[in-house]
Amino acid sequence: MGLAASQARLLTITARKSDCEYQSMAYSHQKIALSRDMSIVSAEYQDALTQTKLVYDFYGTGDKSTQLSYGLLMQPSKLNDYMPSPITDQAGRVVLDAKLAAAAAAAGIPQEGLGTTPSSDVRNKFIQGLVDNGVITETVGQGIMNIQYNPEAGLGSIDTIDFVTRTVTYDEFVNEYLCNIEFDFGDLLDDTGGSNLRLKNYANDTTVEDPGSSGAVLTLSQILNGDYAIMGLTWDNKNLGDYGKGGVVDKVGSSSYWDVLFETLASYVDTSNSYVAAALEYAQRETLKKVECLGTGANGEEFDVSNAAHQWTSSHSKDGDINYEINNRGDDYVGFIYCHNKKGNSGKYNHGYALNLTNITKAYFTYFAQYMQGLATTEYEINNEESNCNFVDDDFSFEIIEGADTSGDSVLMASFYDMLFNQIATKGWVQNDQVTDNEYLQTMLQNGSMYISTIGDDNYYYQGNYATNSYIKEITDEEGIAIAEAKYNREKDKINAKENIIDMKMKNLDTEISALTTEYDTVKSVISKNIEKTFKRYDA
Repeated sequence: MGLAASQARLLTITARKSDCEYQSMAYSHQKIALSRDMSIVSAEYQDALTQTKLVYDFYGTGDKSTQLSYGLLMQPSKLNDYMPSPITDQAGRVVLDAKLAAAAAAAGIPQEGLGTTPSSDVRNKFIQGLVDNGVITETVGQGIMNIQYNPEAGLGSIDTIDFVTRTVTYDEFVNEYLCNIEFDFGDLLDDTGGSNLRLKNYANDTTVEDPGSSGAVLTLSQILNGDYAIMGLTWDNKNLGDYGKGGVVDKVGSSSYWDVLFETLASYVDTSNSYVAAALEYAQRETLKKVECLGTGANGEEFDVSNAAHQWTSSHSKDGDINYEINNRGDDYVGFIYCHNKKGNSGKYNHGYALNLTNITKAYFTYFAQYMQGLATTEYEINNEESNCNFVDDDFSFEIIEGADTSGDSVLMASFYDMLFNQIATKGWVQNDQVTDNEYLQTMLQNGSMYISTIGDDNYYYQGNYATNSYIKEITDEEGIAIAEAKYNREKDKINAKENIIDMKMKNLDTEISALTTEYDTVKSVISKNIEKTFKRYDA
């Protein structure tokens, strides 16, 4: 090898060796970074081993699965016995989420509070704000506003103002209290959902088919004192009788009419009485059986057209003839009637359907009266034919809550929101949109940024640490620890994998550096000998 070539090779070896040494140093730095990452992951895992979570155990059963949440404390339910436990800040103000804050603002309550309880008008504005912001339904809100406001709730009292009750006959109830309860049947007359329905008034032989017609809006009094039916054709489910549930049954059964009917009676009676509540449940269940044609099957209650109040096979085939038949037969039955078109299975002809609204609504009140009298001794009776029924009459009387229009647990709901409203009005409020996040709420409670106000034996609210609330427990977060352990193992495996790759690359570099060092020494020796040889030649 010539001197010049040897020197060029030496420079190439030197450059490559320097590059390998630089890469090896970079890999060493990467390993140091991975060690730091592993230290961080290990520290996080060690911290997770001591983490806890707050759970809510109202019934004292040792339940560890119900994580503490804003809703559990600030929304009425059986889990808090319809008694709020307001979240408060360090200044004692009630912490409200966006919806509750909007209701407080709508009522005109300043954030610093009023220092006292305001008028019932302000309270009702707050309840209306809850309705407008979707916290409670319109029905519940109206029920609460029809209950007298208690300005002492949570301020020395937990009682709701007593109702004035009245015993009324069935006719008095229908004509005095149901005359203002309206329902728009437009959702049933709308030509969608597997039906082409119309509203029939047998009393004057008129028919309403247009959803926007004024004749589609009736009061419950009009229905009970009249003779109305909903009827039509099963135009997009032509095999109702043979193969299962059809569009009209689903559509009528899911109508909001039943909700209005059931909630109206429930709003006037004392639903805290278990017997009355059972009577309501019985009446609702038995009514829907006839509306939806339910029977007991292998999987519980299932649709069975054989349970219809009346069914027959028509000798006709055209829609006009089917309509004529159901129109003539729809007046005398309790529960829906079904006309099977003999040519319907061809897919070219429709079947017929009708439900007498007056009879089925009378049946609902009759079922209620039956249960209240005692099912074994009642004088009232419901059969498929109206002529064989003994509907409830003016001999039946029951107790109602005078002037109230509440539903279900509205008395308890009113008590809950009166207590919460009084705390907001007297203590003030602050909006915090993060408070509904469970982890955020727990952190704020644990670090003392927020507190929980709990009602004492004297029926006043007192602010305290979460640990002073007997329903809140702090337990080891086993689920969180398991998640942290899984994360630790996952991150550790990733770091180890990266280290193994770096170790392999560094080993390869060490081998290459060793080979380059040997070659470097050899080439350098060759160059030295060439130089020595050259000088000897010229010395001679």
